[in-house]
Amino acid sequence: MNLVFWQWLLLFITLVSSSLGLSSDGLALLALSKNLMLPSNISSSWDASNATPCKWNSVTCDKRGNVISLDLTSSGISGSLGPEIGHLNYLQVLSLSDNNISGSIPPELGNCNMLEQLDLSQNFLSGQIPASMGNLKKLSLLSLYNNSLSGTIPGELFENQFMEKVYLHSNKLSGSIPFSVGEMKSLRSLWLHENMLSGVLPDSICNCTKLEELYLLDNQLGGDLPRNLSEIKGLRIFDATTNNFTGEIPFSFEKNCRLEIFILSFNQIRGEIPKWLGNCTSLTQLAFVNNSLSGQIPPAVGLLRNLTYLLLSQNNLSGPIPPEIGNCRLLLWLELDANQLEGTVPKDLANLRNLQKLFLFENRLTGDFPEDIWSIQSLQSVLIYRNGFTGKLPSVLAELKFLQNITLFDNFFTGAIPLGLGANSHLVAVDFTNNNFVGEIPPNICSGKTLRILDLGSNHLSGSIPSGVVDCPSLERLIVQGNSFSGHIPEFRNCMGLNYIDLSHNGFDGPVTPNVFSNCPCLVQISPQTNNLNGSVPGFRDCTNLGVIDLSHNSFSSKILPRYVYCVHCNRRKRG
Repeated sequence: MNLVFWQWLLLFITLVSSSLGLSSDGLALLALSKNLMLPSNISSSWDASNATPCKWNSVTCDKRGNVISLDLTSSGISGSLGPEIGHLNYLQVLSLSDNNISGSIPPELGNCNMLEQLDLSQNFLSGQIPASMGNLKKLSLLSLYNNSLSGTIPGELFENQFMEKVYLHSNKLSGSIPFSVGEMKSLRSLWLHENMLSGVLPDSICNCTKLEELYLLDNQLGGDLPRNLSEIKGLRIFDATTNNFTGEIPFSFEKNCRLEIFILSFNQIRGEIPKWLGNCTSLTQLAFVNNSLSGQIPPAVGLLRNLTYLLLSQNNLSGPIPPEIGNCRLLLWLELDANQLEGTVPKDLANLRNLQKLFLFENRLTGDFPEDIWSIQSLQSVLIYRNGFTGKLPSVLAELKFLQNITLFDNFFTGAIPLGLGANSHLVAVDFTNNNFVGEIPPNICSGKTLRILDLGSNHLSGSIPSGVVDCPSLERLIVQGNSFSGHIPEFRNCMGLNYIDLSHNGFDGPVTPNVFSNCPCLVQISPQTNNLNGSVPGFRDCTNLGVIDLSHNSFSSKILPRYVYCVHCNRRKRG
């Protein structure tokens, strides 16, 4: 008897539900789908004849049949988000990221006051962030990054004690950071980079004592940094690259420093590098590029054993390079260029066995460059030009398999260039201009077929240009002026990208063959002046981009330029 009763009751409930039709949440979703274009694999299950949308694709309901989650991440959706979203009163999670949604964010979204996670990132949304979103007091995740949102950040948006993660980066937001940022007591991540924000970083940010990640780079923020920023004890990442911050670094993490990334590059920070940074032993990246820092590099930097990037270039730093930097054994990138550093390079830098990039150029460094540094097998780029370095290049340099760029110009290096240079690597740029090198050009310097720049001018090199250079398909610029090269100018047979060549002030002799540059259609300038070339003046019929050629101070028999020779410093043809 009881069994029959319950069967009839279930049938009754089913009939009543059917007569009532689709729930209000289901109707709201169908209304949304009129402007939000869903792919067929999702829309096919959105059936208006259902009592609830709880079995629809991408929809999740609670036990009472209320929609609590709509997740359409990376679903190929286009169209716009309509005001009907505001009818989903029990919605807790809305994720529409990585689609092609355009239009503005509807103010009605602020009616979804049960929302805990909102992700509209990586779309084509425009317009302003509605102030009504400040009603979402339970929101813990707000992700609107990589859209085209503009206008100011509503102060109401940050009046939320439960907010943990805010991602507003890569938009067109302007105005200042709301002072209400300090009301987000639970905030752990604040990403505001790549916008047009201006004004100061509010002191109230220091109230966000749980903050771990603060990204402000690529904005127009300025003024002094907050003095009490160190009250954020758990701050791990602070990146304010490319802003207009001024003044000295006023805060101090003397104890329990948890910074892992600290970057203030491309600002107007002055004063000295803080010594308290030695307490931040978790630091992996430290960068103050292009500021107005002065004084010496503190030896305490050597305590940062986890450091992988140390970038201090383009400042007014003086004094010696601390040998303690050699203790940072995990360093991949050491950039100290464009300062006023002096003295010798510490041999301790040879302990950096993982180093890939070493930039010391444009300083006042002197003395022999430590040969052991050249044995660091991971080296990719060594830029140490415009110093006063002496010494020779050891043969071990040729064993570096990852070396791409070695730029030493305007120093006092002597001896021969290692003949094996380039044989084991894919060199891209070699510039040894204005040193005292002797000997020949390494024959395999372009064996990797990637060499674009070869500048060896103003040395004491001799011999001829090897075939590996004249047949280098990647070569764009060749400068060997001011040496003692001799013999005929070789025919450049495979130089489709070569646009500049300077052979001047050498001992090249003999006639210039008609086809010497016929396979170099991109040549813009040729400078073979001040040699011992003779015979007829060559033509350059195939060099259709040629703008400058200087044949002066040679011994050509003809004084009349042929039809297809360009004048020095002119771009018109000289008719013979």
